[in-house]
Amino acid sequence: MTVAAPPSRDWNRFSGASRPLAAAVLALLAFLMLYGVASGAGDDRIEPAGKNAMQADGLVGDHALYSRIFQRVADGESYYAAAAAEHRANHYPTKPFFTVRLPTLAWIFAALGGQGGVIFVSAIGFAAVIAWRKRLIADPDLPGYARIAPIFILANISYLVVLEWTLIHEAAAGVLIALALALYQPARPWAAMAVLSVAVAIRETALPVAILFGCFALFDRDWRAVAAWLAAGLVFLLILVLHMFAVSAVANPGDIASPGWNGFGGWASYLSFVHLMSGFRFFPAWTTALLVPLALLGWAAWRSRLALAVLGVQLIYALLLMLFARSNNFYWAMLVVPTIYIGLVFAPAALAALGRSLLRSGLSAPRAMT
Repeated sequence: MTVAAPPSRDWNRFSGASRPLAAAVLALLAFLMLYGVASGAGDDRIEPAGKNAMQADGLVGDHALYSRIFQRVADGESYYAAAAAEHRANHYPTKPFFTVRLPTLAWIFAALGGQGGVIFVSAIGFAAVIAWRKRLIADPDLPGYARIAPIFILANISYLVVLEWTLIHEAAAGVLIALALALYQPARPWAAMAVLSVAVAIRETALPVAILFGCFALFDRDWRAVAAWLAAGLVFLLILVLHMFAVSAVANPGDIASPGWNGFGGWASYLSFVHLMSGFRFFPAWTTALLVPLALLGWAAWRSRLALAVLGVQLIYALLLMLFARSNNFYWAMLVVPTIYIGLVFAPAALAALGRSLLRSGLSAPRAMT
């Protein structure tokens, strides 16, 4: 009878960390947690649709806008004519051109209908859950409990069963990003590239993930993958140019312009957005202020290219949300909430390793970090 070898501790980047590194990481963790709690993250930093917002089909604000657009497209109207008319009639900007969404999601909903669109986006979310579970099971170095991590995806994409939220482009783009990350293999990036291309075609704010993957390919000197990512980028640039001309053709000189994206809400706003769009919205906001740094620590602990990619994605969007998202752009957090809390599974082992490094005898020689 053969007994399976226990999981290697090498997966944990913080195993054998030096005392100074352990102290610095724990200090940063404590600072982010305490600052998050003290900064007052919560609903006060969110600006929901007001009483004068657009209303249609029992929906309010952006939800109503996208519902009316896809219904008009389903009735045979051109996407750009329908979008411009609804934007104009309900005091939404058409300037700059990217205030009008790319037509991909509207075309999908027009073809499938409202409930069909919900099923389509939910199926992508379910596929992301399955792909993540398979990916975590396939890593022999991870402990057995890592396979429960996809529960955190399920808990944070519950909004996909409601038409109101699947009409928001970030919902579909977010689960596509989650699926692309689960499929990402540095030596075989093609599946992730295909999925991510769909995400970018739905919401161009998924582009930073594609850029990150392209940078990994460049770092690996995988010139075939670099060429493929560049080709995908050029195709998207062409699509964006065509989109710009299409929006310009239906815009009027008197159309209103966006107030810009200069929220500068900082860490507190970022936490507020993540809190509202995650499954932890049913708990006090201070729970998110404590859990998000722990989740990021967990991602930092897992020694793998995939974990580095997810951590990079999380930090990039955290910066974008802190700097640019206005209080009514809280739904941008849907791009990251499907995957961020997976890191909580790895956080206890990370804390234990850092604690051991901090408390061990000064005569112990630290193991080299890689």
